[in-house]
Amino acid sequence: MKKPYLSAITAGLAIIAALVSAGCQAPAPHAAPHVTLRCRIPTVTALPETKEAQEKGGVEIAIVPVAHKAVRRERLVMRETQPPFLSLVIVPQAERSQKVYVEQTTSPYLEPDPPRLQFTVRINNKLSRVFRGQGAVVQMNVGGKMIPFGNIDYKEFLNGIVPPRNEAEFTIYGPTLDLLPDKGTIGIFLYDVVTATDVAGNTTEKQNYEWYFDCQAKTEEATGEVRTTQGFIDVAAYQQQLVKQQQEQARYGLASEV
Repeated sequence: MKKPYLSAITAGLAIIAALVSAGCQAPAPHAAPHVTLRCRIPTVTALPETKEAQEKGGVEIAIVPVAHKAVRRERLVMRETQPPFLSLVIVPQAERSQKVYVEQTTSPYLEPDPPRLQFTVRINNKLSRVFRGQGAVVQMNVGGKMIPFGNIDYKEFLNGIVPPRNEAEFTIYGPTLDLLPDKGTIGIFLYDVVTATDVAGNTTEKQNYEWYFDCQAKTEEATGEVRTTQGFIDVAAYQQQLVKQQQEQARYGLASEV
């Protein structure tokens, strides 16, 4: 006749063996709640009185806004948590020493692409000499207010070189989209564009160009699921994820999840 405590031990070992053979390593994912995703996207179109391509002094310049779209992305947040008893029983102690038990939450979100105003500048150099953007000044106004020069980037244009009777494209970057009003007029001005020089290379003629665009922002929506799982991962992988989360917090101002 078997003793009661031996029967209890045998039954417990049988349960554990059955769980191991079934591949039970961690609790099943939590129910995935649905969330609404929102993203503010501007539509930029040239005003009727603005000519896309403007020629002055043999240099034709056209400016075209880059279209924006909402792109779905995912953000992973990981935090260490207490493992359930069953996981401690199943995973050997030697294996757990190099691992961390974590809860992983994957959240979808929408992000504007590109993340800031962006314009393509096409230069058609009809002159018999090389065109250089160096020395020109780019100014951008939004809603009648000048955007600080620190919020725009036109180094590509300034460093641009176009051989005689050739075309080239450059990019001008404006402010980030969160700085734009819901609606307004965008003005882009190119000042002191060199269109003529003397034999010695001294500037003898400069031209100014200007374009006006209508900007209307709208909110795009989508739905997504927040997924949460638990399990053991390598310590090195966990540390790498913590560094990535800290970088995202600094970039987007997110609250700490670690």
